[in-house]
Amino acid sequence: MNQPTIEIYIFRATSMERNTGDYMTKIRGIIFDLDGTLVHLPIDWRRVLNTIEEMLGTKIKSLIGLYAEIWGTKTYEAVSRKVEEFEIDSLDKMEILDDSPRLLKSLSTKYFIGLVTFQSRKVARKIIERIGIDEIMMATRDDSPTRADQISLVISSTTLNPRDFLVVGDRLNDVYSALRVGCKAVLVDRIGRNLQNEKKFIVIRNLKNLPKIIKEIE
Repeated sequence: MNQPTIEIYIFRATSMERNTGDYMTKIRGIIFDLDGTLVHLPIDWRRVLNTIEEMLGTKIKSLIGLYAEIWGTKTYEAVSRKVEEFEIDSLDKMEILDDSPRLLKSLSTKYFIGLVTFQSRKVARKIIERIGIDEIMMATRDDSPTRADQISLVISSTTLNPRDFLVVGDRLNDVYSALRVGCKAVLVDRIGRNLQNEKKFIVIRNLKNLPKIIKEIE
């Protein structure tokens, strides 16, 4: 496999200059997970797993774990393209969550905006086109098979540091990966996990609460 190169769609804030006085705490960039956070792809993941298990002749606990195991091999390419077929088939029924395109455009006037996703590059491109985003920085599973590395790739495309970023996702893997990298993190908890006592990251029920949370953080 060739060296990963993240897809660059420039969707930058208009005020990215650093202010050294509040550099340690002020948010300069926001990285969003895609599926489950900004949109919902109605994919039967059990069916996908069954298909890949038949293809490989072995049981699989999770696709995300599998991607990391087989990364950089021809098997990864074959598996990813098979999963991509299911992803593409789901696009016509894709649901936009919490008026996310409007939110992204609003936030982009002040912050660098990036995306990370375990969708393929081809599918991620189609999603951002469908939600009306012209340009954005993103890292997909074709760039890295782990969320932490995807976040790091997006950050490395800027002149900012991890502590300048807020990562927003709907899975615990999103927020824990963000914390490992050194970012602040917000979990969009759409399924009602029991996280009332969580102190390492912020929990919200939907994206409508995000602008208020950002103001509180700053």
